[in-house]
Amino acid sequence: MRAAIRAVFASPSIDRIFRNAGKLLRGKAIAGLLSLAYLGIAARSLGPQDMGALVLAHAYAMTIAGVMRFQSWQAVIRFGVPMIADNKPADFRALMRFTIRLDVLTGAAAMALAALGVPLAARLFHWSDEVTRVVYVYCLAVPGLIAATPTGILRLFGRFELLSLQLTLMPAVRLAGALTLWALGGGAAAFIAVWILSAFANGASLWILGLRDLRRRGLMPDLLAPSEAPTDRAWLPFMIKTNLSSTIDMVHGSLPVLIVGAVLGSAAASFLQIAINATNVLAHPTNMLNQATYPELAEAANSRGRKEMVALTFRSILIAIAFASPVVLTFVFFSGTVVTLIAGAHFLPAAPIVALMAVSQPLRIASVMLDSAVLARGHAGASLAAQVVSAIVHLGALAILLPLAGVIGAPIALMLGRTSMIALLGARVVSD
Repeated sequence: MRAAIRAVFASPSIDRIFRNAGKLLRGKAIAGLLSLAYLGIAARSLGPQDMGALVLAHAYAMTIAGVMRFQSWQAVIRFGVPMIADNKPADFRALMRFTIRLDVLTGAAAMALAALGVPLAARLFHWSDEVTRVVYVYCLAVPGLIAATPTGILRLFGRFELLSLQLTLMPAVRLAGALTLWALGGGAAAFIAVWILSAFANGASLWILGLRDLRRRGLMPDLLAPSEAPTDRAWLPFMIKTNLSSTIDMVHGSLPVLIVGAVLGSAAASFLQIAINATNVLAHPTNMLNQATYPELAEAANSRGRKEMVALTFRSILIAIAFASPVVLTFVFFSGTVVTLIAGAHFLPAAPIVALMAVSQPLRIASVMLDSAVLARGHAGASLAAQVVSAIVHLGALAILLPLAGVIGAPIALMLGRTSMIALLGARVVSD
């Protein structure tokens, strides 16, 4: 029995995945503590209604960024791994030139799209004139939420310690700003301004770190000169598919907050966001594990074959769920205490939402890592198809459950969407 258990968990790839995820988690653990702190300060300072305005402004910016953000970091890894392995620096610089220019163009387009949508958003979410003016400024910071290529560079070259440190910057800026506003007094608009500053800091730091690493390795392309090598026709279709996939995946992220805010009001949106942030203690490790897993799965698919990659995928899922289970149970049985400690008694209606969001986290782990496995094999279309079905199920469940059950219907709809995605991706991984 012990030998069987060791066979499941013992693998150099498993070791690298969890070692790299652990490096990211050190930064994310600090970021998580900081985020709970600034969230608590904001909630106690603003109350459910004004906290909802802050939550909806941020969800709006994140949704626009998600729509426009090509997942160029995945292309950096998917196509960059064999280029680096085969010592093809000219090809890699051509790839970098392509993804960097794409990020710049999509960032500019995102600013314009966000600004055009503000009047509609203000009517849907009943923002005050003051909040609406600040959200216009938030549009300028949206490119800071789209910095994909530098993230891929740092992951590709194993700079997980650097990424870990960078992950703490945004929450540190928010905490410093929240403490200042708590001491001096400030409403929703002032808190939104702090969130804007943190977005600028996040984007600038990622670009500085990523491009500096490229220069250090002699891989920085000349963005204005002709490309050193031909552009691979597979790059853009891959990124379009991953962009569509990630856009649809927003149905599981910021979009439900906007829908709840439009249907049930700002206070309900704040309750949902409190639950999301509280359970991010589980979601963040999943994201970090995915970021560490994807390069390893890409390498396994490239050099060791499908069977090894499939085994690696399912071993990683089992280990991740095993580690997450104690925290899930804690959140389920002590959700009221968790909410009161974080946000105060005014937010106790969020307690059952916290419990259900915690239950959904093992489903998130499985779906995210199966998606990485499908993408590592280059099947962005299959990933997109699974996302579409999952989104349809999720949105359909939201339409039915929100009027019947209120905001508690949001996590139930999320679980139904995730389950459908797992079924489709799991079938593709096994049968490919």
